Amino acid sequence: MENKFFQKFLETGLFDIGDQDERLEHLEKSITDLQNVLEKDLSKLPKYTLVALDPNISEEEPVLKEVEAIVTEYWKTLRIKHKEMPCQILRGVILNALYELGNSDVKIARIIYLTGSNYFPYAKLGRDKEIVKNLLSELAELAEEDAIKEWSFIEEEHSLKIAPLKLKEFKLGSVDLNKTKLKAAMLKSAKSSPSGHGPEHGINASWGEHFATTSSNGITSAFQLAINQFNETLSPDSIETPINKFFTAFKKSLNESLEISFSSMVAVERRSKLLWWKETLYSQSQKKSYRELDKNLLPVIMSSDLYLQLPSKTPVSVDFLLKDTLYLLLDKEEEINFESYLKSIENEKSILLEYLNNFNESEGRVSLTDFIGLFINDKVSIQDFQNRTGIDLKEKTTFNTLSVSILHDLMAQFLISK
Repeated sequence: MENKFFQKFLETGLFDIGDQDERLEHLEKSITDLQNVLEKDLSKLPKYTLVALDPNISEEEPVLKEVEAIVTEYWKTLRIKHKEMPCQILRGVILNALYELGNSDVKIARIIYLTGSNYFPYAKLGRDKEIVKNLLSELAELAEEDAIKEWSFIEEEHSLKIAPLKLKEFKLGSVDLNKTKLKAAMLKSAKSSPSGHGPEHGINASWGEHFATTSSNGITSAFQLAINQFNETLSPDSIETPINKFFTAFKKSLNESLEISFSSMVAVERRSKLLWWKETLYSQSQKKSYRELDKNLLPVIMSSDLYLQLPSKTPVSVDFLLKDTLYLLLDKEEEINFESYLKSIENEKSILLEYLNNFNESEGRVSLTDFIGLFINDKVSIQDFQNRTGIDLKEKTTFNTLSVSILHDLMAQFLISK
């Protein structure tokens, strides 16, 4: 198979499709169809990513049913061979679709990485752990390289690159008087006038009028003909085309120089604002210092405040900025399990409502941030946590890790909405 990632997944032995090439073709076509579905609706990416990373996902998960419908379009006997929901086969299809999509579009790569990296530490992966880890690492690298370009300073001097203006097709024709016609006209004018008067009668006679009129007409005609021939050698395009090309190249080079300069200025301003945010420890949303807030509120409020200052592309260093800022507020990086954390914010829902009011209410798997949003809006209870997130309530986290997870989810949703 050309799909090396899929081949590696098959080699784990997590599911058995037999030795029929026909079934491999069915799955390959299913992967392509799923890619098209996800590409058309990026809002599905987080949910599909979370399902793909959970080997213990419930058979009732809506995502699995959607993928099964795609697969059975080609593999008609899927449920004859597998009486129960073939979760591992369907996970394999999803993971491969995510892998292909992420490698073809850096924005999608960033969404998958942001979502998957939040859940990966809690996923109970087995033989597929290394494959999933490599997938996330590869997509993270693509996203990081792209983000660094936007955050980098351009230190090299940039100069306008403009080619000299050359009128290559601009040529002037020669001007030649038609001497034959001019001579004939002059001879005609020297003859006697129609009245019979000749040159011997002087210029004041009717011959003089005849001579002046006839000769001037001949000279004028000769010059007019020469000028017309000269004009025909001048083409507007021979002047306009090279001038337009020159100014087009000038504009392009100028725009490139301005764009590079502006990008560097934006990078400097962006970093300065973030450093000022860290130094002041001031919450613009709460209009007070973070030191005055309950520490249990910090993960949501600080992540949301930071998120509003960021562009769509952010390097991983921003995660560490958030962590280091929290270190200034907390004496130590204490651990807390999810059950305790949810209970600690239960009486602070009114404060958090303004931060997490845009959440995913659909059935099935949701992100950690979506669950917190549902929880503070009284849509779910603490007991729903493991079923909806795939994370054990007793799993421990830190305020730093939780803050970064929330920031990742907010960034993923922002990318989806763009």
